[in-house]
Amino acid sequence: MFDCVASEFDIDPARTIMVGDRLDTDILMGNTCGLTTLLTLTGVTTLEEVKGHEESDCPARQSLVPDYYVDSIADLLPALED
Repeated sequence: MFDCVASEFDIDPARTIMVGDRLDTDILMGNTCGLTTLLTLTGVTTLEEVKGHEESDCPARQSLVPDYYVDSIADLLPALED
């Protein structure tokens, strides 16, 4: 799906961030496509789940680890005001 969108709109993966609230869909897609990933903890995913994947030696579990996480997307508002 990302390849189709990126080719249509000339999106540079190095300048794109995938924001989502699910590890097994949003974050996995972002990591697979070489995007920076940001998990919001407003969905079904917990921080404990992220840490479990992060500590695992399993490559499949490691692919579910986001680059960043926030409690809510609203946490990014102060950064956007600068």
